Amino acid sequence: MPNARRVVLLEADTINRFSTERILRREDYWVFATDEASAAMRVAAVSAIDLVLVDVGLGSLEAIPRWQRRRGDATFHGVPESVTDGYAVLRPLHVDPSSARFPVVTLKLGEQPAEQPPLCRFAVVEFLPRPWKASGLVEGLDALFRDLARADSEAEAAPPAEWPAAEAERAPAAPTARPFESIPAALRTALVVDPDDGDRRALAACLAENGFSVHEAANAAEGLRLAVARRPWLVITETRLPDESGLAFCRRVRGHSLLRRTPVVFLSARDECESRYQAMKAGADDYLAKPAPSRELLIRLELLLRRFAEIELGGEGALLRGAVELVGAPAVLQICHLNQLTGVLVARRGSQSVRIAFRHGQVVSAVGPDHEGPLVVYDFIGWPQGQFEFDRDAVIEGPSIAADFNALLLEGCRRLDERRRGRPIDSTPAPPLTRPARLA
Repeated sequence: MPNARRVVLLEADTINRFSTERILRREDYWVFATDEASAAMRVAAVSAIDLVLVDVGLGSLEAIPRWQRRRGDATFHGVPESVTDGYAVLRPLHVDPSSARFPVVTLKLGEQPAEQPPLCRFAVVEFLPRPWKASGLVEGLDALFRDLARADSEAEAAPPAEWPAAEAERAPAAPTARPFESIPAALRTALVVDPDDGDRRALAACLAENGFSVHEAANAAEGLRLAVARRPWLVITETRLPDESGLAFCRRVRGHSLLRRTPVVFLSARDECESRYQAMKAGADDYLAKPAPSRELLIRLELLLRRFAEIELGGEGALLRGAVELVGAPAVLQICHLNQLTGVLVARRGSQSVRIAFRHGQVVSAVGPDHEGPLVVYDFIGWPQGQFEFDRDAVIEGPSIAADFNALLLEGCRRLDERRRGRPIDSTPAPPLTRPARLA
């Protein structure tokens, strides 16, 4: 059995969950078992997961909302009446986009978790009814993997339609994509927190070879300071740190408004199931055991960063649009800043909309429904969800904002953190407004 078979198990019944997990692990599957839909979605969205098994009794499958649907998505009409007890087998679409020919679904989260998981779209590729013997479950999954592998090989073997059949054999092989090739250079920054100098430097060197700017810290306090100051797009940490546990460090990252959407990965010398569970519960996006094969590590880190690259961002002038909850409002502003965009960021949430103007990556003006200036930026930073797009050709009138981008961002996150703690907002005056700004 190939070790690459990775499965997430979403099952509410403790006995069934334990039994299924034991069966799969005995067959050398990598399994993440949980009874929380948000945890299953988080792991499936950011890890190299092959399949997700969902207990149909949970009633957690639902059709993709209209605003998330894409052209060609197959419609989900519900679980077949014949399947009253068993698993729906899902395939994450970011792993296999061709699976969109199957019904496309997402997972109901029930009560909204404090930390929203990344958006994840799945295809329902099979149903495995209960009761079964251990061999029945394994054989069913084996057959499914064979079908998927056959479909992949047929797609790879078929020459493009425009090539004459006689020339198919002479067709040039597609070049092998380098890791992180699809990730904009501006997003390739990482923070490595590890007290072991050798491990930390080896990982930093590996990332640097793949185009990353890397910051290093040997403890949690220095790691948090660097994370706030440098704002990396990826944090990789050990579970054992000299001043506090890696779990506590992860919670502090998740609790900071500026960093709460930053992917956090544990690369740890500990490989127990309980350690992995506690890491995910603390808000981690992935967990790897040392020594992790460099290829697997790079693939899984690239999958994490694709959540930011999924917004449509292309070279100079850049189309930029997406869902705020996918990356977080502070990250949306940072992407505009790091790519030195000029134009207007238009964000909408229900009937509310704001317009934040940029010139070469600096915020120069902002207009909202109730006010203008820095307060609009501070308000947008607190948005938990919404839609945004960047308009290069928009014209905006309004008082200019003289403050530096970093000062605006940090002040907005400070105010948001104060509100979340139930503290009164310090009435520090907003940066001064100057002459009207006009972007053509």
